Amino acid sequence: MSRTVLLTDDAARDLDEWYAAAYARGGSAEATAVLDRIQVVVNGLVEAALTDEPLPELRLLGVLEERQHITDDGLRIVYRVSDERVVVVLIAPVKRSFQSLLERRLLDA
Repeated sequence: MSRTVLLTDDAARDLDEWYAAAYARGGSAEATAVLDRIQVVVNGLVEAALTDEPLPELRLLGVLEERQHITDDGLRIVYRVSDERVVVVLIAPVKRSFQSLLERRLLDA
């Protein structure tokens, strides 16, 4: 089965922030490289959704729909899977605490 991968508005904003930070560090070449890496990961979520585990922080609360994929270079991508799509809800560095990420989302809402 082929699934469509979508980003929420918050995940799109996360992506914009990653791009801007990469551009500030190394110009358009680095920013493009960051987008390419994220694109590969996002496209791979269709297959990864079969093996990625629910988020440990949310599993303790009984929330099992959201899963996370952590890249080799320390990027956390949180998503949920339905029959026909994968919805990315968060793109953030794994070194950032999950609690602070949730607080930011709640305060920005």
